[in-house]
Amino acid sequence: MQLSSVMRRVSEHAVSALITAWSLVPATFRVQAYRVLSLLGAYIYEPSISRKVQRLPFGMYLKVLDAEEHEVLANEHGALQLARRYTHIPIPRPLDLVTNGGHSYLLTSQIPGLRLGMCIDAMSDREVNSLVYDLQKCIRELREISKDVAPDYMITNAVGKACFDYRIIAGSDYDEERGDLAGPFVDETEFNKKLQVGALPDVAHRIGHRIFFSHADLNMRNVLIHNGRLSGIVDWENSGWYPEYWDYTKAYFTTKLPKRWLGIIDRVFKPLGDYKSELAIERQIWEYCY
Repeated sequence: MQLSSVMRRVSEHAVSALITAWSLVPATFRVQAYRVLSLLGAYIYEPSISRKVQRLPFGMYLKVLDAEEHEVLANEHGALQLARRYTHIPIPRPLDLVTNGGHSYLLTSQIPGLRLGMCIDAMSDREVNSLVYDLQKCIRELREISKDVAPDYMITNAVGKACFDYRIIAGSDYDEERGDLAGPFVDETEFNKKLQVGALPDVAHRIGHRIFFSHADLNMRNVLIHNGRLSGIVDWENSGWYPEYWDYTKAYFTTKLPKRWLGIIDRVFKPLGDYKSELAIERQIWEYCY
């Protein structure tokens, strides 16, 4: 075994031990530490463009939501654990998840790189080809993750519970009791009913799709590039088990204009499945709802 491999394993075990030890510290103290680090991070790096995410010192990021949205962060925490365990996708390491004082906090490691949206126009054709290859490899790896949670439900979030998804939220009336959560869904028929709108009764997806683990929010903010190659995929709060077309159509849902990015998405998914008909159905619903 190479020395570098041994050192990586030792480092992983050391970090895991530190995370375990830190989790034993009372939540009140941990939250106070994160608030101080957040203020320090805003001073050093300036406030984030996202009100809920702040870069911290020591190579970390903090995401903060209202305590009522704890399940959203719990899903992202679980998704990161799942993807790190079963894939080689470069993603943040989940360091802590804690609720206290009306807010929930997700602490993760930092991933190097620029958001794709900041550099896509400057990328060479060779770099774009590499990105297509890298993203396709990531999707294939995600699709290999078996669903071992909530066996009674076909479509769930990463931890087997209700889904939090911007596409579902945008097409649904707000539920006072459940907020923005939907599902989990017993089967694809139930899921399709949730996606439908009453004014378009004949516009609906077919059933029979394969169900795969999906990031469910691939866009130019969540894909990171370093030295011309994919360096990370972040923001896993929408992730879960969805019909096989979901990552493809969601990429179009969140991105309407940048043709180069959508061209990349088309190339990534071309060998994985033909989802043009599903995209056409989604677009009919989007045009009516939005």
